[in-house]
Amino acid sequence: DTHIKTKPEHVGMHDKNTFRMLYGRVSDLREKAQEYLLETLNQIPDNYDHWHAAGLEILRVANIIPTAVTSDLLVLSCYHNKIHDFNPLLTHSSCQNVHNGLLLWLQLCVMEDKLKRLIKLDANTTSNAKGIIKELKAKRMWDPVAHPSWLVFEVERMIQIRPEQYAVAQHLIDKPGHVIQLNMGLGKTRVILPMLVLHWSFGAHDVVTRLNILSTLFMEAYDYLHNCLCASTLGIKLYTMPFCRDVELDRERIEIMKQMFDQCKLEG
Repeated sequence: DTHIKTKPEHVGMHDKNTFRMLYGRVSDLREKAQEYLLETLNQIPDNYDHWHAAGLEILRVANIIPTAVTSDLLVLSCYHNKIHDFNPLLTHSSCQNVHNGLLLWLQLCVMEDKLKRLIKLDANTTSNAKGIIKELKAKRMWDPVAHPSWLVFEVERMIQIRPEQYAVAQHLIDKPGHVIQLNMGLGKTRVILPMLVLHWSFGAHDVVTRLNILSTLFMEAYDYLHNCLCASTLGIKLYTMPFCRDVELDRERIEIMKQMFDQCKLEG
């Protein structure tokens, strides 16, 4: 609140020193959380106290049971049922604790990136001071437990979803069919669309999410969505179906479109 009420020209070096101090603390906590999670997922009981320990070590050496690395933490936050695949000796409650730790680790990653941006901003000019205030006003308005894929999206893109972006996405989720008009530069293609795709991709498994994009924006939108969704650790798949109003639909063409839709549904 103090930063929000402060005039831009009064945001000075004191804030930058504060950001550096907070960055050090957050970075340390993130590293400790990451170390704990990887150790828990890869741990084999010492001295073979557990009668499955020797077998687990053999399976891991043979690469039948994978060894967790940092990128796996992003995937497991959305597919928590796969935590047991990395360490079959974990109990159900332990797997839940690991998942809670994953969500906390992701939030620390987002906070660490946010503090990096704040440190890089030069508060000596009014424009950059306004950027600092804008960053400080951005806070998470959604539940990470309900949307772990959004956390992964934030970490991979090194951004933080702004409250107004969440408000638009949540409105469209709560009220399907509604139309919202937004000004340029509010993150329609780069933030809100990926949020909606991720929400429905990890929500109902019996539907296919469809995006209607103008031909003039198609390639730009496809390139970005391919980069942030297909190339993501989550591996969201995109299927393109260019269409023109001049196309005359008949039974054969409709059947081909239906087959393409069924293929998308089958591959998830």
